[in-house]
Amino acid sequence: MEKFSSRRQAVIDVIKNMRCHPSADAIYEECRKTIPNISLATVYRNLAYLEKKGVLGRVIGCGEKERYDIELDTHCHVICSKCGKITDMLYPDDMKNMLDKYCSKSEFSSFGLSFYNLCDECKK
Repeated sequence: MEKFSSRRQAVIDVIKNMRCHPSADAIYEECRKTIPNISLATVYRNLAYLEKKGVLGRVIGCGEKERYDIELDTHCHVICSKCGKITDMLYPDDMKNMLDKYCSKSEFSSFGLSFYNLCDECKK
């Protein structure tokens, strides 16, 4: 297992503790609580590295800011089209079987599935 620098580990810990698909800006603000002199560029650099290494994923299609996900199991996202809140949703069993069937025959490096609707708060 690769040993990460204290700053890289801080980024991982923040994402694990936030549990909300945070943006890089939100991760940066949380990291500053424990490492006051961390730069936004360092956070972005570490996010890119961790994504490349498969430690975390990026949620695509959730508005103007990229969001990050530490959970890399087979799930998709439900994204509120008004406020941008992201909720994890497990793939239905038949969807997982279909993905397993096609992923074993292809060389997909990654895939993602997002659904858009209004969250309960925005429906009110």
